[in-house]
Amino acid sequence: MDLQLLDFDCSEDTEGVVCWDALAQPLPRHNHALLQEVAKVLAWAHGFDAQGPGPLEDGAHWDFDLQATLRPEGPDPQAARLMLDPQTGQITLSAADLAHPLALSLSLSGTPGFAQAFREHWGAP
Repeated sequence: MDLQLLDFDCSEDTEGVVCWDALAQPLPRHNHALLQEVAKVLAWAHGFDAQGPGPLEDGAHWDFDLQATLRPEGPDPQAARLMLDPQTGQITLSAADLAHPLALSLSLSGTPGFAQAFREHWGAP
């Protein structure tokens, strides 16, 4: 794969729907690079299908779930406020939040056609 910080695990259901799940907890100095990788993957997915993400059972070709948790010093992690602009493919997080440890999960699911294109483009399993 052409990705350094995202490492996907793959599963497939009996109808051919494929789901890739990635978890990442880089050192804070790598947070920006991680967000760039996520943006790169999601920008590619948006480019695959102009309809954009949505429930596969409603006819969409792909969907995703992106979650991030900040782990500032102290006992209580907090949800990070990621801002995704699908038009530019940019994901932003405040500079102050980028300085904290970040735990990020990305799940990307798609139809068989999307899955084949994803595998060809990213060299995914």
